Amino acid sequence: MSVSPTSHFQLQLCPGADCPMVIKVQEPRARRVQCSRCSEVFCFKCRQMYHAPTDCATIRKWLTKCADDSETANYISAHTKDQCSKCKHDFCWMCLGDWKTHGSEYYECSRYKENPDIVNQSQQAQAREALKKYLFYFERWENHNKSLQLEAQTYQRIQEKIQERVMNNLGTWIDWQYLHNAAKLLAKCRYTLQYTYPYAYYMESGPRKKLFEYQQAQLEAEIENLSWKVERADSYERGGEGELSASDRGDLENQMHIAEQRRRTLLKDFHDT
Repeated sequence: MSVSPTSHFQLQLCPGADCPMVIKVQEPRARRVQCSRCSEVFCFKCRQMYHAPTDCATIRKWLTKCADDSETANYISAHTKDQCSKCKHDFCWMCLGDWKTHGSEYYECSRYKENPDIVNQSQQAQAREALKKYLFYFERWENHNKSLQLEAQTYQRIQEKIQERVMNNLGTWIDWQYLHNAAKLLAKCRYTLQYTYPYAYYMESGPRKKLFEYQQAQLEAEIENLSWKVERADSYERGGEGELSASDRGDLENQMHIAEQRRRTLLKDFHDT
């Protein structure tokens, strides 16, 4: 007897292109699943890309809003300079503020500062504020998406370099696996960070949002530290200088542990399962 995937709560059809696989789980909920046939990763409940800590209904609203407002966002991005090619002015890539006066809490700019008096202003002012808020979160969502794409290229390059070294008897796969693991973890952490922005966009102001933004900022700082260390290790290997020193490798592995702990803490506190 055949059973349709849509008629059984434990079954879900893989959303991968032309993939006929049906995924079965014991606990049918919003969870990360990966197809064994096409390797597509998705949320079992809604069949969208996996989106923790954001829930299914919220990510659906966010993606719809991004699609509806894409022309506005693209226009503003196209007419906004985020780098000075003439004076080489140093600035924060998140908020474009002067780096020299940014202070030690430089990820404070990942938090949107609401205008408490906006309800008393004109409808036009409220509309501008709503657009400003959306663009704040959308730009950060897009920035991390672009970083994921660039870091995917680094991951692929690392994979090829490891394979080349193993084939030339310059160590075993185990000798170089730490670098592979670091690049893989970086993608995992940044992917989670990207999906914290839709979550924050729809959160109501209050103590819980302040806690979330604090943990988001901590995660972001550790991810950027990890990204820098992975890029440095990759550049070192590509430069033909051999393997990282034991202390540099230990520093990289310690940063991996810190970033993953930040990611897990945020998901534990804010991801409803």
